[in-house]
Amino acid sequence: MNKLLDKIIQGFFSMRSMAIAMFVFLTSIGLSTFIEAEHDIQASKILIYNALWFEILLVYLSINLISNIFKYRMIQFKKIALLMFHISFLVIILGAGVTRYFGFEGLMLIKEGAQSDFIYSSDPYLSIRIIDVSKEQQFKYEKKLYASEFCNNNFSIPVDFLDRNIKFEYVDFKSNMVDSLIVNDSIQKPSIELITEGKKSNILSHNDFIYVGEIPISFEKKDKIPGGIEIKEQKGKILIKSNYNITYNPPMFTLKNILPEKTVDSIMKGLINMPDSLNFKIPLNKWVPFNTGTRYVINNAGQFVFKQKIEHAQKMQVKSVKKDMGLDVLKLKITDHKNSVKNINLMGGMGALSRPIMFHQNGLDYEVSYGSKPITLPFSIQCIDFILDKYPGSESPSSFESKLKIIDSTDNYFKESNVFMNHVLDYKGYRFFQSAYDLDNPETPENEEGTRLSVNYDWWGTNITYLGYFLLIIGMILSIFNKNGRFKELNKQLNKLNKQKKNISALLIFFSCLSFNNFSFTQEKQKANYDTLIVTKEYSEEVASLLIQNYAGRIVPFQTLCNQLLRKIHR
Repeated sequence: MNKLLDKIIQGFFSMRSMAIAMFVFLTSIGLSTFIEAEHDIQASKILIYNALWFEILLVYLSINLISNIFKYRMIQFKKIALLMFHISFLVIILGAGVTRYFGFEGLMLIKEGAQSDFIYSSDPYLSIRIIDVSKEQQFKYEKKLYASEFCNNNFSIPVDFLDRNIKFEYVDFKSNMVDSLIVNDSIQKPSIELITEGKKSNILSHNDFIYVGEIPISFEKKDKIPGGIEIKEQKGKILIKSNYNITYNPPMFTLKNILPEKTVDSIMKGLINMPDSLNFKIPLNKWVPFNTGTRYVINNAGQFVFKQKIEHAQKMQVKSVKKDMGLDVLKLKITDHKNSVKNINLMGGMGALSRPIMFHQNGLDYEVSYGSKPITLPFSIQCIDFILDKYPGSESPSSFESKLKIIDSTDNYFKESNVFMNHVLDYKGYRFFQSAYDLDNPETPENEEGTRLSVNYDWWGTNITYLGYFLLIIGMILSIFNKNGRFKELNKQLNKLNKQKKNISALLIFFSCLSFNNFSFTQEKQKANYDTLIVTKEYSEEVASLLIQNYAGRIVPFQTLCNQLLRKIHR
């Protein structure tokens, strides 16, 4: 029995088993690249990177590396290079483990002149909140959840809240879904179009809602949102009811007949206020007609315009033709303690802001979302200024940077720093990279211009991994100068080959000289014919510096365009 156990242990830690494990590791890494390219990054995380079998494989490789250090007695000076290689791989795997379990990434959005103390996680989370208003108690649940059309996503979440058994079950998952308005005579219900600040068009279909600021506006929603603005259709007319003080003005075409055109434009841009004689109020909690072309202002908290009613129309989610466009849709079935069933579609996904679904059922309020979650930072970042430079003669951006300020009141630390390409901001283990930006809409009074910063928190994982790379470089250097190393042996063999090739090289040089003399004679004979085709250096430099516009709209020297074309043709 002991002999059999020893044989199994020897086989488990043998070089053959190590080679097989390395082959599986490298194959899985390569396969994950194809899975990510063909499907999505969530599929590669589910099947490989975050899978239990992959973690077990890395642990096995680590144990085998440690075993080989003692098995082959590497702790001695003549095997120092080999020891360094083994230790470096162990340190790199350790750094990857720290990154996997303790590091995270996210996105910070800051408008110019504002400050923020939180980021949105890059990983998607399923968040559940159940509230019993009568007992003033609530239940919260949060779980990191990767999902993909390529994988089996089945899961079930049982909840016991105040002796009420509630179950959340997976139904379906679709990626890259976009909202599309379908108009068909078979659709009985209408949809409405609202224009919110920034001239943003919003389509509301039956049982749908949007937020204007922090105030929800719903259209024929079955589960009413507390404190929201309700819109419904009754006998072919659109009606509105509100718990907020809402003022409205005559439609725009009427205003243009009453006021000068410049005054109307200034009112729409928020530069001047509407005359008091043209301000009207909606009665509280009373259904009144909802007028098209009319601007409604919600208690100075936001504004919207009812543009039109669209008959036989429904907003539906369809698959995007582009791979990286749209949001993920997670469909869940919720069964409560009275066996009432409700199906919901959660829009969000990896790196996308979640759209929470809120509803009331059997005495409980539910709020469910799927997507990025806010992560609070121990300090704030202020965007003092955002600078965007463009290529001359075009709207294409040449560079952009953010002037930021760290505000840490706890440690009484304040510092300004510029963040741009390849220039990051580091503070308390957080790294801020310039990733993108938001432009200002000149047609609105608000300043929407702001910066988008990619945030990475992985100080320990990054530095441990760098230490592993440093040890790997040391191992490479030691292997070159090691007297008993492979490089020394290869160098000896190369020296022997060089001695054997000396005679052959002399013959090749002799015949090459004969051929060169013949070629030079022919070249001198044809030189006169080519002289007329040679462009002078001065003229060539003048043409090369000529500024032109390339296919991307950028202003570049003619030499740059020629270089790009030659590289494209050569490839």
